[in-house]
Amino acid sequence: MKKLLLGTTALVAAGAFIGAAQADEMMAEPVSVGVGGYTTGAVGFASDGDDGTRSHSIDYVYEIGVSGSTTLDNGITVSVSGQLGRSSDRSSCEIDLDHMGEDPQKCTGGTDFDEIHTTLSGSFGALRIGRTESAAFNATVAAPGAGIGGMLGVNYSWFSTSASAVNTYSGIGAEDALKVVYTSPNFNGLTIGMSYAPNNTDENFGDRSTAGLGEHTAAGATYSSDFMEGGSFTLGAGYEMASGDGDPSAARAGINISVDQISFGGSMYDHDADGMQFDAGASWTQGATEVGVQYANKEDGDSTKTALHLTYTLGPGVLIGGQIAAGSSDGDDDVTQFMLGTAVFF
Repeated sequence: MKKLLLGTTALVAAGAFIGAAQADEMMAEPVSVGVGGYTTGAVGFASDGDDGTRSHSIDYVYEIGVSGSTTLDNGITVSVSGQLGRSSDRSSCEIDLDHMGEDPQKCTGGTDFDEIHTTLSGSFGALRIGRTESAAFNATVAAPGAGIGGMLGVNYSWFSTSASAVNTYSGIGAEDALKVVYTSPNFNGLTIGMSYAPNNTDENFGDRSTAGLGEHTAAGATYSSDFMEGGSFTLGAGYEMASGDGDPSAARAGINISVDQISFGGSMYDHDADGMQFDAGASWTQGATEVGVQYANKEDGDSTKTALHLTYTLGPGVLIGGQIAAGSSDGDDDVTQFMLGTAVFF
């Protein structure tokens, strides 16, 4: 018995030593993390016939991301990613300043990680968990010609004063609610994704209420292929549904076709309660210059919007551009907008 105990003790000690050695090795070579992101800023001038609004304004949006990955001996790649940013929506603040001894009124925009997740990927596809978009959102293929990393165009309301927002990237509930997302391997250009979120929230286990908008399930698929010489096209489609608050559902589909320097296409998003919205557009690229035009329509409120933009790449990651947009919406004055902006990617 004594020999058995001594033998067991030796095995435990050896295991602890090996475990400590492995831990030291892991700590000696942690996942390398890089930093990237973008900043976009613009000055806008608008005419809408409303004496209660100023004719010009300035806006600024940023997002800073940290990411890193490592490949294990079994071939599985483990990656982490988080985005810290602020959009033009100042209706809420994600930092609880009440517990930081600060004045809550100083909080003018969300500055918490709006997305943060871990992904395991390999021959089986990719499995992601955390605050991230749904499989339907990931399958979005919208009209080309947005310019400056999406700051311009009909689908981006951050810098827009032109009528009601038209956005075929829309989704049901919180875009970055905590969820699990699976994406299949690429089968000759086809990928399929599925996602599930138990609650419409980015909070932790503490919020398991079934009230309001609850479980969210989504599926999406994209297909890309080349044709002829210098041509390619991409198709995307998705469907999502949620429980509670009327059990909403929505579908989306889009296509982009590129031939040499010209791209054109469009997309639609149909929400069973809010109606359909769609966009169509085209862009032409010559060297560092891109010209794009887009049109969008939103059935709910009969909103329409047209945008023409020009962007120019000054250097790697540095763009400038301008846009002229016009929009109309039931119950509001028609709007004409002119905007000048810049974007820096790093």
